[in-house]
Amino acid sequence: MNGKTVPSELPRALSLASRLLWFVNMRRLKHLLYWLGALLVIFLCIFIEFQTSILQSWIFTSTNERLYFKLKEGPSKEIAYPRSAPFDDRRGYSKLPAFQSRLESQGYKITHQVRQSETMLTLFEHGISTPYTERPDAGLDIRGVDGDSLFRYGQSEFLFGKIDDIPPLLVKTLLFLENRDLDRPATSWQNPVIEWDRILKAALMYVGAKLQLPVPVQGGSTLAVQLEKFRHSPNGRTDTPVEKLRQIIGASLKAYHEGANTRAWRERIIVDYLNTVPLAAAPGYGEIHGLGEGLHAWFGMPLAAVVAALNSPGPSAAKIRAFKYALTLLISVRAPSVFLVEERESLEEKVNQFTRLLARAGIIDWEMAAQLQETPIRFIPSAPLAPQPSSNKNKAANAIRTNMMDALGVTNLYDLNRLHLQVDSTFDVSLQKKVTEFLHRLADPKMVSAYGLNGERLLESADPTKVIYSFLLVEATPGGNLVRVQADNFAAPFDFNRSVKLELGSTAKLRTLTHYLEVIAEIHRDLTGLTGKQLTQKAQMGRDPLTRWGIETLRNEKNLELQPFLDRAMERRYSASPYEEFFTGGGLLHFENFAKEDNNRIVELRDAFRNSINLAFIRLMRDVVSYHRARLAYDSDDVLENPANSHRQKMLQEIGEEESRATMRRAYQSYAKQAPDEIVRRLVGTKRSIERRLTILFYAWHIGTSEADLKAWLEKNKLPTAGVDVAKLLHAYQNPRLTSVDYAYLLALHPLDLWCAGEFRKDSNLSWERLYAASGEARRMGSAWLLNSHNRRAQDLRLRIRIERDAFSRMAPYWQRLGFPFKTMVPSYASAIGSSSDRPVALAELVGIVVNDGVRRPSASLAKVHFAGGTPYETLLERTPKEGERVLAPEIAGTVRKAMAEVVEQGSARRLNGVFKLSDGKVVTVGGKTGSGDNRFETFNRAGGVITSRATNRTATFVFYIGERYFGVITAYVQGREADNYHFTSSLPVTLLKLLAPTVLAKLDKNFKEPPAVSLEKDTSAEGKLRPTGLSSSQAPVAPVAQ
Repeated sequence: MNGKTVPSELPRALSLASRLLWFVNMRRLKHLLYWLGALLVIFLCIFIEFQTSILQSWIFTSTNERLYFKLKEGPSKEIAYPRSAPFDDRRGYSKLPAFQSRLESQGYKITHQVRQSETMLTLFEHGISTPYTERPDAGLDIRGVDGDSLFRYGQSEFLFGKIDDIPPLLVKTLLFLENRDLDRPATSWQNPVIEWDRILKAALMYVGAKLQLPVPVQGGSTLAVQLEKFRHSPNGRTDTPVEKLRQIIGASLKAYHEGANTRAWRERIIVDYLNTVPLAAAPGYGEIHGLGEGLHAWFGMPLAAVVAALNSPGPSAAKIRAFKYALTLLISVRAPSVFLVEERESLEEKVNQFTRLLARAGIIDWEMAAQLQETPIRFIPSAPLAPQPSSNKNKAANAIRTNMMDALGVTNLYDLNRLHLQVDSTFDVSLQKKVTEFLHRLADPKMVSAYGLNGERLLESADPTKVIYSFLLVEATPGGNLVRVQADNFAAPFDFNRSVKLELGSTAKLRTLTHYLEVIAEIHRDLTGLTGKQLTQKAQMGRDPLTRWGIETLRNEKNLELQPFLDRAMERRYSASPYEEFFTGGGLLHFENFAKEDNNRIVELRDAFRNSINLAFIRLMRDVVSYHRARLAYDSDDVLENPANSHRQKMLQEIGEEESRATMRRAYQSYAKQAPDEIVRRLVGTKRSIERRLTILFYAWHIGTSEADLKAWLEKNKLPTAGVDVAKLLHAYQNPRLTSVDYAYLLALHPLDLWCAGEFRKDSNLSWERLYAASGEARRMGSAWLLNSHNRRAQDLRLRIRIERDAFSRMAPYWQRLGFPFKTMVPSYASAIGSSSDRPVALAELVGIVVNDGVRRPSASLAKVHFAGGTPYETLLERTPKEGERVLAPEIAGTVRKAMAEVVEQGSARRLNGVFKLSDGKVVTVGGKTGSGDNRFETFNRAGGVITSRATNRTATFVFYIGERYFGVITAYVQGREADNYHFTSSLPVTLLKLLAPTVLAKLDKNFKEPPAVSLEKDTSAEGKLRPTGLSSSQAPVAPVAQ
């Protein structure tokens, strides 16, 4: 040791160090083993979780226990709505706040609404959809007053009900393409939403693509996640990783909604996927959802036929074709618009590629694969019409749907039908169906004969298929006028009762009589309480016959109450003579009575109404017009008699301006967009004196001044001047004193017509606004003649027309307050017999006012709306009855009601007398008014004789009330020149109502039973809601009817 001695403590120190090192190493090893053990445990837990989802099942099942909603009375503050997404938009869930707001502004109130749990509200706040039963067949459901179905939008023929309804080959194919392990869970509680190997593979491919490696990007979504995406993600897309997380959470909550066992839900995923998968949109059809609808829209194949073919043994041609098209749609899901619309050529190869993969996987055999590849994909040329559950016979449903579109702000029936919405209507469904069937049977000549409708003043031998019938029945209740029947036989989705404008003949006498009684009541109000001396003074000032009559009546019978005063008014007598000409409607008119035996009679007004005597009502209208004329803002008599009257001058200026504007409008329509040469040709013509007319145009339009200019103008317009004495023309028409008015006179044109033609010759694209703005001086000159005192006759003629028009303008608001549907009346006495037109529903509204003792109540066909039944968004709204508005004194209504009853008892509708008899033998009082319209286009000669006459349409109407609560209208109508072949009168609709009487009486006897009110009881279902007793979650309580 180099002579050195080793200290004795060193071995001991080394021994101690080695022991210490060993101890430290052992502790490290223990820590290492501990962590390795921990990691192993974690790995095993993760592995077990990946294989069994036991932790997920506990988490999501526990969360679902805190997800619930309850239906309670009144509006809810504990409710949230889903984001805009395809499924939620289509069903209307995301639009519910807007719908609710619109309905509340229209008089509806929330009667019941869901309260959501706090956890559910939190999930909605984070954009996660919550579990509930998402019915693939939910849609618009309209019910009648008794709960009967009036309309049901559903496409059950396109849907699979359960997994057993789907051919096994289709299930295997779907799972092979999209989710191969869905039907092979390791445990009953495994989460069908997540497949970790798919997610890992998709993640690696996504990273590789980001690193620009040559790898395709592949989605990791299972069928459950895809369902969640195209139902509840905005635009049906995954735009961010956060959105993907929302989809996974939402789908997982649904998977464990019914408990930890997910086997049944796996089957539900397959069914729901095939029922709702989006398959683009077909032109003329709309969006397509689900395999069944896709087969129908793209290939014209019924789902039932495809299912039958796929379940059949052996590779038949039908089976090959069915599977080829089903496979085509399943493959198109990845880019439906691309494959089904834009790039169909690439689809064939794609389908063949997957066909070979299916054969390699053993899902189909190679023989079938070969036949599939030989079968081409053939789309039908155009998609069939979208299914229309409502036919033209279901006019009540059409009316409800139209009303709901307006109420909700939905732009089309396509979107409305797909809303998860139940509507409780006021219609009596069974009565609606019976009336509709009856009206359609009237097109059958055999039924016409059986009903006795081929008699005189009925259809006779005319073609019954050309006649349109409509019927409306309404019940008057304290809560409003409730529509019970609205039917017609018109073969188009058109509401004949509400949308058509018709001249309904003598039914206008009902409006005339009612307004006449209003005027009489006003006179009574103004004169009541006046002394005899005051009445005498009023009589001296009275300028209309009705006021003079009222004064005379009250002078003879002091303190006469309103009802006897109205009775006296009904006893006033009028001549029925047709031998007088009436200046009205802008000229002298002649009227006739329907029954010639009335011509020499002088009748009481009551009798004139009962027997519908025209001339008495023409004279009555003349008196009513005189009443309004006497109350205009100016003295109409002085306007006509005094040339210095200031109103006269102002009115003449206004009349001149109106005529100028009308003339310019006609000229604008005639000359706009016309070439200059064409305008000149039309003004000059092709007959004699062409050179004269061209010369007049030359000076009227200030084209030039010299003889050379005139010669050039004539030659430009293709008039050879060799034989024309241009100097003579120049001398004749180059007169500085001649104005544009004079030149127009020489051409037999209106000055403004000539001026407008000249303006369009300069600029054929001239707009109306520019033309009118530049016409000030031309209009002044064109109407100057009317202001000349020498033209007194022309002035007075126009003033009389204007005064009559002003009187009718004063009358129109009275008619409108009683339901008249138009802004203006035709200013003619003929309005008393129908020339102002009407609508059947508007006539019925007038009768409703009469039935309600002068109170105008709103009509309603909607009672309740029930959104999203059985969902976390469920909301029920009910129409709030509005108070009626008194528009007639009760005495007037009673007088009119009595007059209408006399029409049935002994007048023009007497064939209905005693027909409405209840089961106890009691006869129901019926009243009404008949009306016939033979509406024609006629031309006359100067002497007033008819030159030509052709029918435009023919109408026959009976507006009625039955008892104290029911009223309506029935109409027969023929359109166009074919109306010349028909001679029916109001006897036809009266007879139809008689034929319908037994059907209607059955309902009157029952008195429209009032349905039960809603009662709420606790529901112990998994969703933990309150529902209306006795109704499923998809139903709403039936609307109670106010009696």
